[in-house]
Amino acid sequence: MDLRTLRYFSAVVREGHFGRAAVSLGIAQPPLTRQIQKLERQLGVVLLHRGQKKFEVTEAGLLLYERARRLLDSAEQAEADVRRLGTGETGRLVIGFVRSTPFTILPGIVVRFRAAFPDVELELREMRNPDQVKCLENGIIDVGLLRPPVSSRALQMVTLIREPFLALVPADHPLAPRRTTTIRQLAAEPFVMYSRAGSPLIHARVMEMCRRAGFEPRIAQYADQIHTVASFVGAGVGVALSPSTVTSFRMPGLRCLAVADKPAPLPVVAVWRTGNSSVLLRNFTRIAREAASAWQPQELPG
Repeated sequence: MDLRTLRYFSAVVREGHFGRAAVSLGIAQPPLTRQIQKLERQLGVVLLHRGQKKFEVTEAGLLLYERARRLLDSAEQAEADVRRLGTGETGRLVIGFVRSTPFTILPGIVVRFRAAFPDVELELREMRNPDQVKCLENGIIDVGLLRPPVSSRALQMVTLIREPFLALVPADHPLAPRRTTTIRQLAAEPFVMYSRAGSPLIHARVMEMCRRAGFEPRIAQYADQIHTVASFVGAGVGVALSPSTVTSFRMPGLRCLAVADKPAPLPVVAVWRTGNSSVLLRNFTRIAREAASAWQPQELPG
């Protein structure tokens, strides 16, 4: 007894007529009749009491019809689910992200992806760069949104956005009325610096920018997170160089200035395991690129 035979039997009971059932199935009536007779022989029971012009379904036939419909419905649902999984319409993606991306591209990616694939579950995990790389290599997360460099040969990536650097000064600072400044003009100021341990990439970039401008920054305070750096600058602890994400916080007492030196912006990349051919992953990276192309840094206040 296979699904095809159950489908034939269900059609006969549903239509109440062998001829109509044969038409609905797209087969001739004699083969259909033989299949039902073969099914009765296999089961050792009478399923249909046949008359000259009509038949009656026996108690055994009604029980088989009820169970057959459940099986056929389940099989159809399983086929549909597998097809949808194959096209990336269902499934689950685990996404790692660094803490700055909720203020830049992550919300736009999530909104676009959920609109396109509402039945795909997105699990979001905030993680530092090194932790994302390990989890990607071990298959714990499917895709990461982080800042390069990514040195693992097991991973590949695509750049999504490039964040410009801004100069941060207190609102009562002599440079505050200006819209731009040079890095050299900050040389005599105390710096609120991203720590090497907490934000190694930004720390290294800021130190490099200062040295290229001809000075070693005098560090008044270390901090790990962008909003912490911004709050310290706003409180008058010092000045800072920071990715443009900082404009999302609208900190009181803070002024953000464009940097005339135009230092290289800070990329955010999408990273995944080399060889991962998942349709879900392809759909996500496509939408991530679309969302990134629509992203623009916030305009500087004032």
